[in-house]
Amino acid sequence: MNRRATTALGTVAVVAVALTLAGCGQDGVSLARQACAHVDASFRLYREAQDSTGTQASNDLQKANNQLEAAEPLAAQATSDNGQWNALMTTLQEIGRVDERYLIKALRQQCQVAQSNQPILPSTPTTFPPVPRGTSQSTSNAGSATGGRPTTVPSTTSPSVHP
Repeated sequence: MNRRATTALGTVAVVAVALTLAGCGQDGVSLARQACAHVDASFRLYREAQDSTGTQASNDLQKANNQLEAAEPLAAQATSDNGQWNALMTTLQEIGRVDERYLIKALRQQCQVAQSNQPILPSTPTTFPPVPRGTSQSTSNAGSATGGRPTTVPSTTSPSVHP
């Protein structure tokens, strides 16, 4: 291999490693905060549009929408890192389907959590009953072959063994 080819190959390898590492270190909180910076800019532009008329109002509304669209992939990355940001991502996905004025309260609350000193959402109680322990079978009501009667189906998971 000649020297130019070796240098080019080395450069490509360094760039690939740098790009890979650039994605590291971005945790869900920092990504959610970046998304919320776009949300805050959108709120400012939305307020300016409400105070403007004609072309200026239209331009401000478009810029506000662009800010929210820029926030969405950041919120999706935050959700991939930590599922607690799913509500932020889902609310941002409503842009284009729901007018921003209906999303402001939810986005403001979600971003307050992200921008706080303790950006951890409280656990939400569920309405599902707890799964019984020690049972290896589940019941299904879906069987039409049994006339709608519940049937017992063996579990596909094997019991865990603790040393």
